[in-house]
Amino acid sequence: MPPALPMDERLYATLIDQLAEMPVFLRRTLAGLPREALLRMPGNDRSHLLEHLWHTKDCDSDLYGLRIRRILAEDRPSLEPVDVGAWLVDHAYETREGDDAIEAFERERAALIGELKALGPEQLIRVGLRADGSEITVFGVIEQLAAHDQDHRWRVAAILRGFAGW
Repeated sequence: MPPALPMDERLYATLIDQLAEMPVFLRRTLAGLPREALLRMPGNDRSHLLEHLWHTKDCDSDLYGLRIRRILAEDRPSLEPVDVGAWLVDHAYETREGDDAIEAFERERAALIGELKALGPEQLIRVGLRADGSEITVFGVIEQLAAHDQDHRWRVAAILRGFAGW
């Protein structure tokens, strides 16, 4: 008998729905904003909106999605730390377009959600090893991704409120 899900199916579906909401949120709040607004450095955050857009997209492809896929494909893979702070320069965020980030993120997130919806309980409890030696399951990485999305929703909303003078 396969191990039980770490939570019931309805709660897992809610988590997937939360992941599906992030590209919708970004499109509704940031699509079509002028470049100068996207690059304006906020007083209440260390990153401008364009960095938030590309960072969020790259976290799906180069961090969380990659970790999920590695844990599913490999036996207890080592999950090395990723220097996401270097992405601003390394990925040349400031030379790129915000709407391109939203479109790429929508595609990548939809593909990831399709993969996640197909997972069974035995896949959700597969384990990867963090650099500190602790274990994390596929389900745990999905939870981290949802928390990461929530953090960026709050930060983007706070930046926009700051720009509006609230």
